[in-house]
Amino acid sequence: MNNICYFNLSTYSTLGGIENYNKGFLKVLNTLNCKITSVSVYDDINKEEFNNIEFRNFSKDKIKASLYMVKSVFHIEILILAHINLLPIAMILKLLNPKIKIYLTIYGVEVWKELSFAYKIFLTKIHIISISNYTTQEFIHYNNIRNQKINYLSPYIEDEITEKYKNVYNSSQFNILSVTRLDTIDNYKGIDSMIKTIPLLLNSIPNLKYTIIGKGDDTERLQDLVKELNLEKYIDFKGFVQNIESYYEYCDIFSLPSKGEGFGIVYIEAMKYKKPCIACDEGGQTDVVLDNITGFLCKYNNVNCLEKRIVELYENKRLRILFGENGYNHLMKNFTFDKFKIRLQEILNAK
Repeated sequence: MNNICYFNLSTYSTLGGIENYNKGFLKVLNTLNCKITSVSVYDDINKEEFNNIEFRNFSKDKIKASLYMVKSVFHIEILILAHINLLPIAMILKLLNPKIKIYLTIYGVEVWKELSFAYKIFLTKIHIISISNYTTQEFIHYNNIRNQKINYLSPYIEDEITEKYKNVYNSSQFNILSVTRLDTIDNYKGIDSMIKTIPLLLNSIPNLKYTIIGKGDDTERLQDLVKELNLEKYIDFKGFVQNIESYYEYCDIFSLPSKGEGFGIVYIEAMKYKKPCIACDEGGQTDVVLDNITGFLCKYNNVNCLEKRIVELYENKRLRILFGENGYNHLMKNFTFDKFKIRLQEILNAK
């Protein structure tokens, strides 16, 4: 294991779960005793300094990125693909250099579908790394890949709390938090469901405040829905927030009933601050939000379930504390930097 290339679409030019996973992956690769190159198709800059990684960013120039990979193919021993859309180039590289060892990381909706016949054949010749049990199950279901071992490598977060933040909320209110992209293509995130649940909650929780952090081209539609339901008093759209930690630290509960999460790192970010979580019962988040242990799971778009569970947490502070402690312990046991590093080394060293 002397020369590793981490080939990704984007790590720093856009925001999202895959991009966060890429950043974490690079941080761990930087600690390995070998030559590391990060090749990004869309990035134009890298925002982190890693003394053991050489960055090659191609600013959306797919042809130049592809040519660079072809020219470098005989210097690469291990190629890690950060997205399924990079498979065509990897197939060419494998033809040029059959000795190259290739890993593909699979995340979420991009592999929750049937792939082409050529992809299926090629996937039997490489190694696969999945970020969640749900993604593994969906990938196998759609592509009938039964006999191939799929390695499990969940994301991690920096678990150490280094600073005490000022409370950003009105402490007399019961504060519910969601953090997500608000893009039209991501309208499965469950924000509509949360907004529609708020009127059902007001009789039981008159001091409710729902805060939504994130930006995207679906924001205006969601804001119109809030106006239509006369909920402007109870819902805040914060857009992009530079320092999000204070929102996690002082919210009462975290809720994102999304059905399309490959993993859902926002849940463990909330668990870092011992917050109970509400999620949908389908998706990679079921590895994190354990029903009746670290939070509650509801069927997608089931506002009655959301109402019931939120009221239950509002009325039972001891339950919020219990779920929060369980969530924090779950995080420390499974989703830390050290756990990720050990597991990645095991995967790369395996024959």
